[in-house]
Amino acid sequence: MLLNQLSGLWQESIQDPEFRFELKAQKVSVDLASAFTNTGMSQKELAEKLGWRTSRVSKVLHGGSNLTLRTLFDICEAMQTDFDIEIDGQSQLKQEIEIVKMKSEQLSELIGAVWRKKELASTQQQPLVNMQAYSFAS
Repeated sequence: MLLNQLSGLWQESIQDPEFRFELKAQKVSVDLASAFTNTGMSQKELAEKLGWRTSRVSKVLHGGSNLTLRTLFDICEAMQTDFDIEIDGQSQLKQEIEIVKMKSEQLSELIGAVWRKKELASTQQQPLVNMQAYSFAS
């Protein structure tokens, strides 16, 4: 089933450290871009505050750059916002993977139940259809 293939592909991909890095980097980029949007500033204004070119700001906000903590700090300072980093025993990514696995299993069960119900309904309706056809022909 397609869902099982997708689940398998996800499980395979998540084993790759580069893939996991890209997921983390994209999350930071999305969060940073969201915070930037909330400031109401233009990229030009942020670039001026940082002493950067507008193209560098654009690259950073669109995930095209591997940010250092210092760069992230400087950007947040210029936007008058803050950021936190959490490090714990069970990462958010691992929790999300478990949720995806559970949801894919539940979805597979639900799809199976729907098909079983459809097949049952089909077999139960067959005698009724036959009786109606017989009545109509008589």
